[in-house]
Amino acid sequence: MKKKIVIVAIVIVVAVLAVVFVRKPSSVGKTVKKTAPAAAKAKTRETSAIPAKKTFSKGIGGLTVKIKGSNDKPQSLRIKAFSADSGISSVFSTTFTSDRMQELLPGTYDIEIDTVPAKIYKNINVSEGKETVQDLGVVTGSLEVKALNSKKRDAPISVKIIRPKSNLTVTAVMANRPIEIVPGLYNVDIETLPRQTKNDVKIEGGKETVLDLGVVSGSLMIKAEDENKKEARLSVRIKNPATNTVTASSVTNRVLEIGPGEYDVDVLATPVQTKKGVKVSAGEETTLEFTVQAPVPAPARKK
Repeated sequence: MKKKIVIVAIVIVVAVLAVVFVRKPSSVGKTVKKTAPAAAKAKTRETSAIPAKKTFSKGIGGLTVKIKGSNDKPQSLRIKAFSADSGISSVFSTTFTSDRMQELLPGTYDIEIDTVPAKIYKNINVSEGKETVQDLGVVTGSLEVKALNSKKRDAPISVKIIRPKSNLTVTAVMANRPIEIVPGLYNVDIETLPRQTKNDVKIEGGKETVLDLGVVSGSLMIKAEDENKKEARLSVRIKNPATNTVTASSVTNRVLEIGPGEYDVDVLATPVQTKKGVKVSAGEETTLEFTVQAPVPAPARKK
């Protein structure tokens, strides 16, 4: 009986040990499966942290031009590259965009940036198998001319930017639209009626310059009717009383936006009718009424 008990006990111990050995490899396998993705992720991070090595065609180098505007953010501008062939000249090579590398033959280049006005940078060296990064930093400031019409809405007025002491126009834009422009002094010609000019406006790199003109006009309505109460379409001249020069031209029965001031108004009827000292106020409407002679009908043709 004792022998049987001993044999049973041995069998139970062997069975327990077998279960333990079977479970251990299984748990090890599960641990490997859990840690493997984490290791793979770590390896991916290490790989992405290493910048991709740039390769070049045989005998070629690269040029990247970086530019910032008034908002201190990168600008995407067109660039022309010219290969220097002597001390006083260079030959066009290619056109590319800032902030993107362009492959070029090794050598010295002058580049023209499509700013307003265009700007040239000289003697940029490109070496074989290397990327030359030309960081120009902030190259422009911004200018915005703000103007409202008689209804307090954005006025569709043309604005010319001119070099001081000359009649050379740098560019033309519309009011209420900012433009990036190379730092410097400019005259700003605002085509209101009458025209107005702001001289020596200073543009600084990385800064915003705003010329806020407020309400620049009132509205002038010149109505004309003949004796039969029919609208008469006639030419109109608005003149400066101080100089007797014509400030603006229009036609009757059409609204005209014109700067505040005092004017003489001629309606080119037969005979000419004139109203003097007509006052126009900014943001207000002024209406003039004229009665003119009806046109004389043409004589009937004889048969």
